Amino acid sequence: MRKLLRTLSERMAGDISVRDDDIRYYSTDGGVFELEPTAIVFPKDVNDVQVLVQETDKVHKLGADKVSLTARGNGTDQGGGPINTGLIVDFMRYMNQILEIGDDYVVVQPGCLYGRMQSELKRRGRYLPPYPASVEICTIGGAVANNAAGEKTVKYGATRDYVEAVQVVLSDGTVTWLHAMNDAQLDERKGKSGLEGEIFRQLEQLVNNNQDTINNDHPQTTKESSGYALWRVQENGHFNPAQVIVGSQGTLCFVTAIRLRTAPLPDPENVQLLVSYYDSLDVAGQAAQKLHELQPSALEIVDENLINLVNKQKPELLEGLLPEGKVPAIVLLCEFDDENDDEREGKLAKAHAIVNELAYDSSLKSTEQEEQEAWKLRRSAAAVMWTIPGKKKALPIIEDGTVPPHKLTEFITRAYEIFNKYDLEIAIWGHAGDADLHMQPFMDLSKASDRKKLFAMTDEFYGMVKELGGTPAGEHNDSLMRAVYRPVMFTPEIEKLFDQVKHIFDPENMFNPHKKVGVDFNQIKKHLRHEYTIESIARMKREEARKTIDR
Repeated sequence: MRKLLRTLSERMAGDISVRDDDIRYYSTDGGVFELEPTAIVFPKDVNDVQVLVQETDKVHKLGADKVSLTARGNGTDQGGGPINTGLIVDFMRYMNQILEIGDDYVVVQPGCLYGRMQSELKRRGRYLPPYPASVEICTIGGAVANNAAGEKTVKYGATRDYVEAVQVVLSDGTVTWLHAMNDAQLDERKGKSGLEGEIFRQLEQLVNNNQDTINNDHPQTTKESSGYALWRVQENGHFNPAQVIVGSQGTLCFVTAIRLRTAPLPDPENVQLLVSYYDSLDVAGQAAQKLHELQPSALEIVDENLINLVNKQKPELLEGLLPEGKVPAIVLLCEFDDENDDEREGKLAKAHAIVNELAYDSSLKSTEQEEQEAWKLRRSAAAVMWTIPGKKKALPIIEDGTVPPHKLTEFITRAYEIFNKYDLEIAIWGHAGDADLHMQPFMDLSKASDRKKLFAMTDEFYGMVKELGGTPAGEHNDSLMRAVYRPVMFTPEIEKLFDQVKHIFDPENMFNPHKKVGVDFNQIKKHLRHEYTIESIARMKREEARKTIDR
């Protein structure tokens, strides 16, 4: 390792750190695991990344050592995706630029902050709809690595629907662009020598020979960031290997630039938000299913447990946001942003009819200020989970389970039953339109009893998600925490294909090993932290993190 670091220092323009405080910082992310790296590398450009990969590949091929390379943005991942032993490669320090903005696209480096890019796009009347709630502090590279999604995904789709091309550095150091291609373009790529040609030949063969497994052996949910998206490689008469890279969490190659399709920014005057309050989960579930059929631009949920937590910790956040009297069992926020007035008003009329039948109260927010105030109920309330004092913390261990939308009510009901069984305080919020729910039970990782309870509870929870036809990761990806449960939900046949994809792209297992594939319980138990604090979330002010990190 010393020889490799010395060589990299001589050949790279960027920086390398082995400082103790950097090692500590990069050993955690927003999740519950800790892995100590050997060094941190800060590449300045694509050439640096190419040198890093080539020199590391030489070490692997000599067989003397195995050095892992793990890409990292701002460390907001909640599952252990950007932590590992070996070398952590930080793209934020230098490779953080917006390279080009066109009429309907943007090209950025992976370390670019999502919020910065979004602001530049909005100045031009455009935006990227699948932004996650951590938009102000996460990087575009991290969003692509996780196939991030958010409140707008119910109408507009996830990150993978907007990635037009990715520039990558393959495991032999080859730099190339991956994108949708026709038969002639695919044949040209397959004819290349070296690893690039081999990847195209083997990936096409794998997809062609396993169509039934690929199309049928994964959960049929509206959100999915688990596994490698082989079911998206062949679409609309094109072969698109970029779809395998999106959501791969840096396990196949390094992404050094991304071209994204952008969308017109909705006119604030065309956006209306209907907030409705329900006596019970059953009626709220009925309403959510009916509202979902109207194709809203957002359909979000908050439960009474979260409301009660906020009332206890920061009641001022909810001032004027709830009807007087009892606390609602469920609050739904349903937004419409259709440009056509008649279409939008027609949907709103149908939504009002649904709400008037099932909710005990509701309110329509029609101005931008009213809407922003109402959204605090969903966005700010969840952030309060981070501020609750004491050793018990809200742990991101089951915060991304997703089931088919029509099973939302059963999902919540059965989740409540599991939490009651284990005597866990819990709050639920998230994306009702996709039945993607964020749940973070309060536990104390310094207690052996809670650490033992953690895995018993997660076993039961993910078993329940499987029974409902769900996925462990709707938008936050597999990482460590959810990767061990994916084989429970996916068939052995498609799991074998995931293993083959990893080997096709990364035969030396150099890129972010033991993530997504090759993860076992002994590993995650070994690396479970004994304390969980917000300080692990990137280098940012505590209050800023609390305000912006969501689920």
